[in-house]
Amino acid sequence: EVVLVLAVAAMIFLMVFIALPAMQIMQRDTARANDVNRITTQLNSYQSNNNQKIPSMDKDAYVSGHADVDKDVFKSAERTSWAYFYDAYLIGTDTKQKFADPDQEPYSLEISSCKAADSYDPESKECKNGQRTHYTFTQQSEGTEDNTSNDRYASKGTPGHTISIVVNSSCDGETAVHSTGGNKVSVLYKREGGGVICRSI
Repeated sequence: EVVLVLAVAAMIFLMVFIALPAMQIMQRDTARANDVNRITTQLNSYQSNNNQKIPSMDKDAYVSGHADVDKDVFKSAERTSWAYFYDAYLIGTDTKQKFADPDQEPYSLEISSCKAADSYDPESKECKNGQRTHYTFTQQSEGTEDNTSNDRYASKGTPGHTISIVVNSSCDGETAVHSTGGNKVSVLYKREGGGVICRSI
């Protein structure tokens, strides 16, 4: 009987040992999906305050992650920039309002376009820029230094944990596809447990 009890206890321990990491990954991916949803919600708020426009592609292509608002952004950065959107709508001046991956590293934003005819497949309409299906979660987390914009406000912070924003697109499952609407945006982020989060406005 002792052997049987020990065997059952070992099985329970093994099941918990195997299941717990998977559950933790699922919880982290749920938090990431909520953060992606937050971007789309805040983009809608930005549009409401700016004549239904979204931040301009002309201003910056990469906003490095940071936890604290750069107050100079509100003085000098143009309100049409993604750097302004990041500080004003995603982190804000309230220190309780964080915009970070569950591992506590702040998210960065990479902005690309699916407007030009050569930026998407003419048949499938799949955008050539900003997709996350060909990235590993690790690559997404590490980021790329040379993606950082020349905008000195967008350049501050740490590249990595990069959320992809594709303008002139909408989500088709886990993929961004071309959309004719100038204010159409897809937001994509690779899941740690596999697959891609894609939300659009």
